Amino acid sequence: MPDLTKLPLSITSFSDFAANSLIYVDKTDLVAKLACFRNPFFLSRPRRFGKSTLVSTFHELFSNGLDKFQGLKIVADNLWNDKTYNVIHIDFSQIKENTENRPFEAKFYLLLQSAFKAADLTTEENKDVIAAFSATIGKADNGTLVLLIDEYDAPLTAVMGDKKEFEARRALFSEFFSTIKAYSGKFRFIFITGVTRYSNTSIFSAFNNIEDISFNPTYGALVGYTQEELEYYFKDYLENAVMELNEDLGEEKYTYGSLIEALKLNYDGYSFDRRCRHHVYNPWSILNFLKNPQEGFQAYWLDTGGAKPSLLVNYLNTFIDKKVKKTELVDYLNLEFVKRADTVALSPTITSIEDEAFPFFAILYQAGYFTIKDTDAPDLMVGIPNLEVKKAFAEIVLEKLTGKNGIELRDSYKQAVKSALNNKDYKALKEEFNKILNEFSYESVISFKEYAFRDVYKVILQLLGYNTYTEYQTALGRSDLCFEDDEHLYICEFKVISSNDNVQEMLEEAKAQIREKRYGLRLTDKEVISLAVVIVNDNKDRMHQPMREVAAIAEV
Repeated sequence: MPDLTKLPLSITSFSDFAANSLIYVDKTDLVAKLACFRNPFFLSRPRRFGKSTLVSTFHELFSNGLDKFQGLKIVADNLWNDKTYNVIHIDFSQIKENTENRPFEAKFYLLLQSAFKAADLTTEENKDVIAAFSATIGKADNGTLVLLIDEYDAPLTAVMGDKKEFEARRALFSEFFSTIKAYSGKFRFIFITGVTRYSNTSIFSAFNNIEDISFNPTYGALVGYTQEELEYYFKDYLENAVMELNEDLGEEKYTYGSLIEALKLNYDGYSFDRRCRHHVYNPWSILNFLKNPQEGFQAYWLDTGGAKPSLLVNYLNTFIDKKVKKTELVDYLNLEFVKRADTVALSPTITSIEDEAFPFFAILYQAGYFTIKDTDAPDLMVGIPNLEVKKAFAEIVLEKLTGKNGIELRDSYKQAVKSALNNKDYKALKEEFNKILNEFSYESVISFKEYAFRDVYKVILQLLGYNTYTEYQTALGRSDLCFEDDEHLYICEFKVISSNDNVQEMLEEAKAQIREKRYGLRLTDKEVISLAVVIVNDNKDRMHQPMREVAAIAEV
């Protein structure tokens, strides 16, 4: 069994990797390529993708040279020949939370003091944070400093709903970056990371020479694990996962190849470069899976804080029904959709995140819920990267539409739906399906189109533990919805009608379509059950209670 203590979970310091012989995915060739330049760089990536480890690698390289890089590409290929520098390393995620007893500016000042001390720089005593920064930097010789800023936007995202505090912090950051620009000659290298991309705003306006490499194909794999890296650095752990999964299941279900396919389905699929050349895994999810393979393919990005308290949730909490209508959220229940966009749409020019011009779609991309799936230059095809993110995103959207979180919805329906399906009690299933519809607020349900009903049941069934997919293609047509458990494959054909006058007629039409298209003919060892479902979607005002209900379910 491989040594699980060598998996670098929650480790971001390069020196810790070296001191504890942890597995380090070697990207030092790209680090060297970037560090050779002298202009400022900015990189945007979602949380839990390795930005902090990357920043720490730059820190080690510039402050101590190659001492701890023996055996890595940067040494083996003789890619680095430079002296050492005073490195100012600032992690703004450390001061993102708002506290009553200490204002943000005071926390900012203490953070700078700590960074200066670590860089062996004497801090100028001054109550004004920008004046202190300016005085300290001003004493340095030209080209002797390196500035590394991690999670620059964390303090802004944290107070998104507090307009006054947001603006105060934004103004302070604007001054801070203006000062950096004024003393740009003092810096050998500047590197900034974050999640949000405030393009051309007053925050970065002074940095007219900053190079944004977020979409640059050269650095598309700078963070995250490629397929080759996963199988090279973690091969023993992957083989161990096959063994542990099969042992837990009590059968030889997985091979090395089928495990790789399962990992791709759950955790792969991210691409951040405009050519879509590189695809990477989320490191946090992969490392958690390899540590606990017997737990199966869990949504680690969501469960461990990568997704839930993120930019998207804060944004929705602040702007639901202001900039993002619940009727718009309904459309996002189609987890398979792909939208055309470009780099401008994914990085809009705004004054602040509260700007009306900042689209919800850009938030979804920057937070890591959407990624580049393909390219048709100059357009980018953008959608949800993998099954883990689909689960995370579905839970967040459902919570905003129903007022219940994922646990509450599972507790409400899992046993009842499972029992109805196992007993082929379609009257009971119809009742549960109608209860599900009633979970949605009037203002969201009123706008349901035909596909919305399908998408609602797809995400709910997925939440309940079923493997779901829509519009499954056969030789003769596409079924509306498929879902399966370990023993059964269910194929559904939906018919949505505007009144309950012809329910039986439409039920027979759905049955006939299932037979004609032969949806039930699948290569599977599971029991195939085909269901015709008729839904009444009557928008007419019947005493302010339009009718929306599952009117009939029948097995074919």
